[in-house]
Amino acid sequence: MRKLQGSVSKAIYVYVLLMGVFHLFTAEAGNYEAFLQRTIHLAWVLPLAFVLYPMTSRSPMDRTPLYDWVLAALAAVPGIYSMLHYSEIAERIQQVDPLTTAQLVLGTLLVVLLLEGTRRIVGLPLALIAGLFVVYMLYGYKLPGLLRGAAFSYPEVVEQLFLTDEGIFSMPLGVSATFVMIFLIFGAFLEKSGAGEWFMNVAQAFTGTTPGGPAQIAVVSSCLFGSISGSAVANVYGTGSFTIPLMKKIGYAPFFAGAVEAVASSGGQIMPPIMGAGAFLMASFLGLQYRDIMIAAIFPALLYYGALFLMVRLRALKMGLTGLSASELPSRRDVLKRFHMIAPIVGLVGFLLAGYTPMRAALLGIALAWFVAFFNFAPDETAGSKRAACLTALVTAVLAAVLVHRPELLHGLSSGVRFVAFSAYILIASCFNPGMRPREVIDAVERGARNIPLVCVACATAGIVLGAVALTGIGGKLVGFVISFAGNTPFLALILVMLIATFLGMGLPTTGAYILAAALGAPILIKLGFQPIAAHMFVFYYAIISNITPPVALAAYAASSIAGADPNRTGFQAMQLGFLAYVVPFAFCYDPGLLMHGSAVEIAWSVVSGVGSVVAFASMWMGYMKSAIPLWLRVLLGVAGVLCLSPVNAAVVAGLVVVAGACLYSKKLSERAAV
Repeated sequence: MRKLQGSVSKAIYVYVLLMGVFHLFTAEAGNYEAFLQRTIHLAWVLPLAFVLYPMTSRSPMDRTPLYDWVLAALAAVPGIYSMLHYSEIAERIQQVDPLTTAQLVLGTLLVVLLLEGTRRIVGLPLALIAGLFVVYMLYGYKLPGLLRGAAFSYPEVVEQLFLTDEGIFSMPLGVSATFVMIFLIFGAFLEKSGAGEWFMNVAQAFTGTTPGGPAQIAVVSSCLFGSISGSAVANVYGTGSFTIPLMKKIGYAPFFAGAVEAVASSGGQIMPPIMGAGAFLMASFLGLQYRDIMIAAIFPALLYYGALFLMVRLRALKMGLTGLSASELPSRRDVLKRFHMIAPIVGLVGFLLAGYTPMRAALLGIALAWFVAFFNFAPDETAGSKRAACLTALVTAVLAAVLVHRPELLHGLSSGVRFVAFSAYILIASCFNPGMRPREVIDAVERGARNIPLVCVACATAGIVLGAVALTGIGGKLVGFVISFAGNTPFLALILVMLIATFLGMGLPTTGAYILAAALGAPILIKLGFQPIAAHMFVFYYAIISNITPPVALAAYAASSIAGADPNRTGFQAMQLGFLAYVVPFAFCYDPGLLMHGSAVEIAWSVVSGVGSVVAFASMWMGYMKSAIPLWLRVLLGVAGVLCLSPVNAAVVAGLVVVAGACLYSKKLSERAAV
């Protein structure tokens, strides 16, 4: 990304800030009609691809060349046209009303500039995939056999992509224009309020002194931070710059330290409550409430982090590594004094479980993050400043309580007036907020909005693929091919879909990878009888763990650059540490209890079997339980781990017996060694 200076930088700051304010307004007052909301969103975001992101590595990084300003202006033109002619577009009949020359030219311009913006922000792979689907729509009828498609004219293709809600402006872009933007701003408010720093302090204070403490700090902090950031690579750089040197300091090998951070950072996207943008997309694809996705995701995510946590601990015990001294870490007492910093996350979860929409829950979470900052006092805070902060917080709480119990007080005000009044009060009250002054509130909105181009452009480009699938029917052909190939063996179909999702995820952000996998892979599993939520969670997992799967393990390679380790060795070590993520998706396709579906007894049994598999696989890979274990026992534990995840109860019992026996055997070995 370019680092602009001077008046241009200030102008872009204001541009991005206004974009964030607009989305906050629509979140509070209500979104526009879906196609119009998405059009405004893309027209606002796409020009940033040319202003902030260079064309090549040799392009200037401290200024925006004239040709990029021209491209940025052109990128906004199709959206402006759609806004001005919205009624005409909404009333036209698809494949009946002909396209005007202006619509044909602007649709072509949007597709070309979107692909170029994708190449700059997301990378070449997604741009190539979307470009190939455009070519397939035009020339697929010339291909032989199964791939042969129907013939479509050029105007029909442009119409599908530009003037309908099945192409660029389809559901994924809608998710970016609504949920994702607000949650990015929520994450920025958490960071500015001090909650992000507090999460790191919690991880340090409560795990830092244990064996392998820095590695456990990495696991816990990345779990907490990654759920908010939604980006594995960003998480690696955000927490790894602190945790990786500490892991190396106490004796972990550089490649192992990098692998721990990569696996921990990648898992943040499967950890509720936020899970990046993927969970919102999944809820929209399935037509479920977001809380249903959150509940289904929680136990597999805990198994993932439980296995990683246990592995780094066993590795530390095996190598005789110690933790950090208490003097090097934050005091637990000081951390607990600021326990109120968890209120925004707890509130967000509570609102979602209570049935609030994700946007309403995120808005309330933003308000809570701002409110708890009133009590984020600096060590040298004066008594007068503390009194003013507490008094302002009390007044705010009273006003909030009154409005909750007497909402009719606001009924006479328009949505615009309400939004301006709330915004003005927050800025004025922030003058007495030691944790978030007015400038920090404004910065939080701008910082959250500045992170949207990656998600927005990826969603819009993935919409090209969805439009091609809808227009040509290639998705149905792929479903038929895989089902005929797999025959009566659904497990083989799972393997094929796993390969598809992992391949699509290599080099793509999770959002784009999941959309493509959900369009091409999930329908196959649903057709074979797997639950829709299990099918989508299956492809979601493999879209994510491509971040730690060589040869394109982006998170592992980012961590290796910090650790100074070999990228491939770090990647293969990350695969080992994240092994559970490769097998658990198969398990929850056959055992819905892992996704919290079923009776209480079935769910409890799934929990027990899941914990057994964690112990088995972690001990197998690390070669250690109470003491070092022989190779034959490691192999046996690997088999036991698979049995624990089996849908057959007898196999689960056998696996649990083996794990328990291995624990007792390892304990005896430890006692003999002590004697």
